[in-house]
Amino acid sequence: MASLPPPSFIIQTENFTLRPIGREDASLALESWTEDETAVEMLNTKRRQWSIAEQVAYFAKYEGQRTRFLLGLFPHGQNEPVGLFIIKLRAEDDLMLVTHLIGDRQWRGTGASREASIGIFDFFFNKLNFKKAKANVRPSNRSMQWLLLNGGWRREAHLTRHLRERSSGDRADVLVFGILADEWRASRASAKTVRRRNGEPQRGLPGRS
Repeated sequence: MASLPPPSFIIQTENFTLRPIGREDASLALESWTEDETAVEMLNTKRRQWSIAEQVAYFAKYEGQRTRFLLGLFPHGQNEPVGLFIIKLRAEDDLMLVTHLIGDRQWRGTGASREASIGIFDFFFNKLNFKKAKANVRPSNRSMQWLLLNGGWRREAHLTRHLRERSSGDRADVLVFGILADEWRASRASAKTVRRRNGEPQRGLPGRS
């Protein structure tokens, strides 16, 4: 059976640190994130400015949780996160559900998601012995579907009117993607890391996030 991570842990990649995010990480730099349609869909929230108080309340929901983690994606040398990963664990089934957002639009299209994912799956698959990851994606989010399919994931299900949208009360379809740990290891060789130029993120292939 898979092991749960300790309450506090750090994942390092070439260009990023991933760690559980806390209320002390609330920042003015994140206020614009929920003005973006991609973030609104990922967080299932209303489009608005994300106030410090709302950030603190959201981050606090994950404090002390052993099977749900909110990880911040921090470029080395930077105090504010540029993205978030939500990890939900079912250790008894060796299964993890992953959701992520690159909230800082300057970092979209750089390969940051792919590099961070390498670190996350190396930690959960290779160190904690999880055997499968799943991801839920809206049908309209073509860029995320592209990212998953090119990373070796498969589409496993189409859930009709599965998600209740908090902004409108309407129900939305969800696509379920999955990948086994061994499949991820086989596809890892094609994953790319972010290349930096003069301290700024360099744009990668179109559609990568």
